Amino acid sequence: MNIRRLLYVFALVLLGSVWLPLTSAQADAVGGPLAKQGSLTGAWSTEWTDGTAIYVASDPTNGPLVAVIDTSGNVWVKEGSVFGTWTEVWTAASAGGVEATAVSVASDPKNGPLIAVLADTTVYAKEGSLTAAWTTEFTGASSGPAVSVASDPTNGPLIAVLSGTNVYAKEGSLTAAWLDEYNSVTVVSVASDPTNGPLIAVVSGGSVYAKEGSLTATWLDEYTNATAVSVASDPTNGPLIAVLDATSTNVYAKEGSLTAAWLDEYNSVSGATPASAFSVASDPTNGPLIAVISGTNVYAKEGSLTGATWTAETTAAGFVSVASGATNGLVIGVIEGEG
Repeated sequence: MNIRRLLYVFALVLLGSVWLPLTSAQADAVGGPLAKQGSLTGAWSTEWTDGTAIYVASDPTNGPLVAVIDTSGNVWVKEGSVFGTWTEVWTAASAGGVEATAVSVASDPKNGPLIAVLADTTVYAKEGSLTAAWTTEFTGASSGPAVSVASDPTNGPLIAVLSGTNVYAKEGSLTAAWLDEYNSVTVVSVASDPTNGPLIAVVSGGSVYAKEGSLTATWLDEYTNATAVSVASDPTNGPLIAVLDATSTNVYAKEGSLTAAWLDEYNSVSGATPASAFSVASDPTNGPLIAVISGTNVYAKEGSLTGATWTAETTAAGFVSVASGATNGLVIGVIEGEG
C-alpha cells in the first residue's frame, strides 16, 4: 500500500466512514485474488499473487470476464475463461503515474466486454474489446468513489458514478449524456437486461431505493436500515436485489419484482467493507446467484432464493464478486487472505 492510500484509509478510520462500496476494500484489502467458473464446487484458479480488487462478469457469447487491480494500481483483464491470458488494460506508469483505484466490469453478447476504471478523480470506460480505446467518461468523481456498470444487447452499456454524494448515470452509449439520479448516496449498484431494462439501486440515509425500466423511472423505497445493496437482472427471473441490514448484519434478498417480499438469506455477514461482503448475479438458465462472507468464510447458492443450499466456497476472504451466464454458468471472484 502506498502512502496516499494509507493516509486515505487512516482518514476513513478517523471519520468512522463506512460508505465506500468499492474502494475501501480496494485500498486496504490486499491478498490473493481467486476465481472459479461453471459450478459452486468447481476448482479455484489463482488469478494474481497480490491484488486489491477483483470483479467478474459473464455473457453466453464471450464467457467469463475477470478484472484485477494489482498493488501498483495497474488493471489486468481476461476474457473467455478464468484460466485465460491476462491483458493489461490500465498501466499506471503510462498514465503519468496515476493508479487505478476502482474497476467495474460487465459484458453482453452484442456489445462485448465493458470495463470502467477510476484513476485519480476521472472515470474511463471502454467496450467491445479488451484492447479498445479508453473514453473519458466523468471528471470530478469522488476520491473514494463508486463506479458500477452493466450492459445488455438491447439497451447497451449502463454506467453509474458517485461524485460527492450524487449519483449520475448514462445508458446506451459511452458518449451518452449523464443524468443526475439521486442525492445523498453512499452506495450504488446497477444491472440491466433486454426485457426489464436498466436497474439502479442506491443507499441514501440508510434506506435503499431502486428503479427499473428507465433512468427516468420513479424511485421505490425498498428497505430501511441498510448499509449496502447489490443488484442483478435477467429476462426470465427479473430484478434481483440484496441488501445488508445495518443492525443484524443479515443479508435479505428479493427477486422478480421491486415490490416482492424480502427473504432472510444469511446471518452475520461482513467483509472488508459492507458492499464487498456480498454479491448477486442472475441469468435465465441458472437463476439467481448469491455469495456472502460470514466470519471470513465465503458461502454461495444458486438457482433459488428459497430452495437452494448454501455451499462453503473458501476461507479467509474479505471481498467477493459474482456473475452468471446462461452458457458458462457462474463466476465467483474473491480476495483471499483478507478478513
